[in-house]
Amino acid sequence: MFGRINLSWLIMAYKDLSDPAFFNDYFDNLAGNSTLRKQILELKTEQEIRKGWQEGISKFREIRGKYLLYPE
Repeated sequence: MFGRINLSWLIMAYKDLSDPAFFNDYFDNLAGNSTLRKQILELKTEQEIRKGWQEGISKFREIRGKYLLYPE
């Protein structure tokens, strides 16, 4: 599990508090947008959240591949 963001702690902390005020104004800036906050508020699982990232990751890897000196 190293090299991955551990969402389980964040999800668990939110569930324990069950308070939308759990997220301060800076959270969206740190996450890059409001999507992660909304997914946690919707009580999505870590797997559901990660699945939503796959399209963006695939696009990033495709673009990144053009700039690598040595292909993966």
